[in-house]
Amino acid sequence: MKPKHSHFSPLASLLQHSATGSLIAQAAQSGQLEKTIKGWPALRGVAFSVGPLKNDQLKLFVGTPAALTRLRQSLPSLITHLQQSGLNVNHIQLQIQTNPLVSKQSRRQPKRAVFTDAARKAWLDLENKLPDSPVKAATSALNRHHKFK
Repeated sequence: MKPKHSHFSPLASLLQHSATGSLIAQAAQSGQLEKTIKGWPALRGVAFSVGPLKNDQLKLFVGTPAALTRLRQSLPSLITHLQQSGLNVNHIQLQIQTNPLVSKQSRRQPKRAVFTDAARKAWLDLENKLPDSPVKAATSALNRHHKFK
């Protein structure tokens, strides 16, 4: 038995389903919420993500307890801002994200320590004086890892 071919493209036939339309609408609404919230002063420099908006209640996930406290103080004005932007939000629930949210600052590579000539000489001397042990192996690894001036 041959399958029936639709005259719709795969994307168009996917969009015909009511559940798909609802998901697309939720994604669009989430994107609009995130854009509106991103410039909010209390959230500058804070790693956060926008959760679902259900029954006029928005859920925001923040990365740290300090960010949660800072944001909690400005919730009434944030709700007013969202309502003035045309979003139907009457309550915001804050939650600390259990898995770490990645901020731009944490994506940067850590700086490597740079030893001065005196420090280099001291660490190399220490490595040469130590007997074979875990401490000598760690000192050797340190000497290989760090840059020297």
